[in-house]
Amino acid sequence: MWESIVRYYCIDWIALVLNAAAIYLLGKKRRNGWSLGVGANMAWIAFGILAHSAATVVACSIFVALNVKGWWAWRAEGTPN
Repeated sequence: MWESIVRYYCIDWIALVLNAAAIYLLGKKRRNGWSLGVGANMAWIAFGILAHSAATVVACSIFVALNVKGWWAWRAEGTPN
């Protein structure tokens, strides 16, 4: 069982925690949620490469771009935090 947990060097677990934290912080309208979201998706991309999942790599690359676009839009509105 331990091998299945650490099979991908715990990158998937790190991505999961970062994703949950990002969603929580964005729900609280905290700007650092965007950077955690980018970090989470970068971790998911690394996981996708290790797992040989092209769909994960492509999807998370799109999500990184959407995170950056969202941050710029939010920044333009002058949202605090």
